[in-house]
Amino acid sequence: MRNAMMGFFFRNIKTENNYLSQPFVSTQNFLQMKQSILLLIFPVWLCLPDQISAQIKHFKGDWTKDGTTYLFDFDLYIKHIDGDAVEGVFNWTYKQYDENDPWSKDYYEEKKDATAKEYVRGKYDAKTKTYYLHGYKKDDPQQIIAPDDYILILDKNDNIGGDTKAQGSWEGRINGKVVRDDAA
Repeated sequence: MRNAMMGFFFRNIKTENNYLSQPFVSTQNFLQMKQSILLLIFPVWLCLPDQISAQIKHFKGDWTKDGTTYLFDFDLYIKHIDGDAVEGVFNWTYKQYDENDPWSKDYYEEKKDATAKEYVRGKYDAKTKTYYLHGYKKDDPQQIIAPDDYILILDKNDNIGGDTKAQGSWEGRINGKVVRDDAA
């Protein structure tokens, strides 16, 4: 491969006794060609990180239910697939049972800091900046969550807030901040 590339830039010139390799393109022309190629590639390269980060969003926040003291922390990763389709995962951590409900205390008290994953699918409405998500599967060895439905709205800072179906009541509340990985 290297010889083929070298052949492109060099040509053989016959002398009396053998061939000499002489540059086909002058050094100045070669540098101009190299600069032109870099100028074409560089803008494309600059766009790639933005496209990748725009496809996956990361949020960190909490969930509670109106009228209770339940508290779950979460990391939510949403991947924009195609058009308005999205899929993602909530990484839940149980933090606080409902102090107003004896059953909640009995069930959750020993499970503090237990974790679970909830897989979601749905759509994103770009006009209203709203995610409509449906939990369809979970990895939950300690049985701390139930898959839920979510209506989450992005604010002007790309933070999310909204309601969850919470066993049909729509009294679940989510608040989360966008996580920006600016270290890259």
